[in-house]
Amino acid sequence: MRRIFFWLTACLCSLLFSVSVHAFVGGEDVVVSLEIDNPLMEINGIQTEIDAGRGTKPVIMDGRTLVPIRSIVEAFGGDVFWEENTRTVQLQMEKNTIKLSIDNKNAYLNNKKQTLDVAPVILNERTMLPIRFIAEGFHLGVGWDDETKTVFIVKNALSQEEYQYLRGIIPAYRGEPYTEINDNRPFFEEYEKITGSFEFYSQLDALGRCDVCFASIGTDLMPTEKRGNISSVIPTGWRNAAYDIVDGRYLYNRCHLIGFQLTGENANKRNLITGTRYMNVEGMLPFENMVDDYVEETGNQVMYRATPLFIGDNLVADGVLLEGYSVEDSGAGISFCVYCYNVQPNIVIDYATGANQLAI
Repeated sequence: MRRIFFWLTACLCSLLFSVSVHAFVGGEDVVVSLEIDNPLMEINGIQTEIDAGRGTKPVIMDGRTLVPIRSIVEAFGGDVFWEENTRTVQLQMEKNTIKLSIDNKNAYLNNKKQTLDVAPVILNERTMLPIRFIAEGFHLGVGWDDETKTVFIVKNALSQEEYQYLRGIIPAYRGEPYTEINDNRPFFEEYEKITGSFEFYSQLDALGRCDVCFASIGTDLMPTEKRGNISSVIPTGWRNAAYDIVDGRYLYNRCHLIGFQLTGENANKRNLITGTRYMNVEGMLPFENMVDDYVEETGNQVMYRATPLFIGDNLVADGVLLEGYSVEDSGAGISFCVYCYNVQPNIVIDYATGANQLAI
């Protein structure tokens, strides 16, 4: 992602100043890519063996990709345990646990039974597990590029250092719904520019707030049905009120960080924040429409990231950083980095609670 300060190399274990901050293993941002029948994988653009000294390769069985899982889970800060007597693998990442048994399509995600499309197997004395089920169980983004037979697993997050950096470069609101950041150049690293479609929505934080939402937008992700009701989701700071000076009267919208028109995500609480009507329509919507039109017209992929910025323990975000980049034409069609202000002209908002009133 936009790592501003330093990144940790796996070989030197030393801090190097750079334009980005990346922890090689278990860090804020991780992108793992693996090709079918290739014993090597990339973690944040750095090539390494999937299964050191064994030459184990990802395979496709019954239309599903199976991989040796230990190095992948550990790259995201998780743990892998093997029970020989029952031939069971237990995977743990943050608060989530997955259990799978060899030659058994029954799996358990946080003790809830799930049915797999393909059972785990042992090939050449190595345990091979279905990667999509595991990635989605751990709330990671997972994409597939059919042309190169490559699977991508993605995690994004914003560190406190990055919050501080962004707050330092974002100018105060001056009457426009958004402003260009970083000379309008998105902060994507090269290894984050992924051709296979995927979606990633961060886990809610301890206060129930959203964090980074990240996707590679393609036509296959776009909705085929109209948006449903989202009133069941109550985002943090939701203290709505009606004002005659607001278009549509109500100050707040349940604001999709990644627009419904792009990924079809409806009542996903990890993708909805309390946003003003002004930010939603005047700030974010033009960029969502731009990406939608481009993808529909070209069939190309667009990297798209929406990052809400909360100050301290505020329940309402100050604004949303939007980044977009068209992959196949190296940004010729889509390339932007803008900050959309979560404000409403002539209304004062208490960002700590969501309370609001007319400006005096």
